[in-house]
Amino acid sequence: MSSSRLRQATHLILDYDGTLTVKDTMALLGKLPESPTTTWEEIADAYIQDCATFKKQPYPWNKYDRQEYSNWLASRRWLEERSATRVQDAAFFRGVTHQHVNATVAESWENGSLELRNGWEKLMELFLPDYDVTNGASSPSRVSILSVNWSETAIRRAIWQAATTLHHPEKDKLCHLINDMLIHANEIEGLGSPLGSSGRVCRGPDLDIRTSRDKLRHLPPSQGARGSDAPYLVYVGDSSTDFDSLCAADLGIWICPVSESEYAQAFADVFKPLDFIPPPLTSFQHAGGKDALFYWAPNLQTVYDALTIEITE
Repeated sequence: MSSSRLRQATHLILDYDGTLTVKDTMALLGKLPESPTTTWEEIADAYIQDCATFKKQPYPWNKYDRQEYSNWLASRRWLEERSATRVQDAAFFRGVTHQHVNATVAESWENGSLELRNGWEKLMELFLPDYDVTNGASSPSRVSILSVNWSETAIRRAIWQAATTLHHPEKDKLCHLINDMLIHANEIEGLGSPLGSSGRVCRGPDLDIRTSRDKLRHLPPSQGARGSDAPYLVYVGDSSTDFDSLCAADLGIWICPVSESEYAQAFADVFKPLDFIPPPLTSFQHAGGKDALFYWAPNLQTVYDALTIEITE
């Protein structure tokens, strides 16, 4: 009888929207208020207009390399802050509670608008052996989430909701793991307050996670930076907001569900104008370390295969 386990002590960090989920879930937050002061469509349209303005702005490109691309992404901060401030000034989430989040997540799960990628639970169960349900600690291996999503509460509830539907021998322990795992994301302030949220979503540049560089600030040091006593740091993401973290991890994995003949064009569409194409994750050799900024995987099963070895019991 054979089974799989992690190759080594690993800290797996997953992006949420478009990585752990099949598609972006930000629009689900637009369903939270019972009587919104403006429509989510108006908020989304204003953001799209700002994105178009940003793309038209000249930038002193020269090498189109990692450093230039990282700096260009960092210059998006005004755009992301403006979007969050717009929502806050409109008091869009004022009065929203945990109950609203729970109900919206449940409804979205039932109607299919919220869906996790195939294999998500298989990835997470790799970390159950190192998780202590009595104190909520995970060591040395652990899994966590790093996201620019506006609600940590909605993220945790969505993954937990998915876990409750599983027919899995360790479902209860997996639900506890999700309850306790670290999630770095933004939050709608005051979901647990007596009258609901204040409507505030901005906490300041040192706490808000809006850009690729913000994500990097919340990324722990890699094994390469800290030494062999640190767990092997693996980051999985799908968008340009993940770029700096993909590069900084011991192993960065860009996930995009297309065929090998299509992924180069898909990557160019997402990361334009970066002069780089990631090799397939299947070409990565653990013994030699990474020889590229990061790698491409079409699905979570490929990620699972790269992180595990098969053992015979």
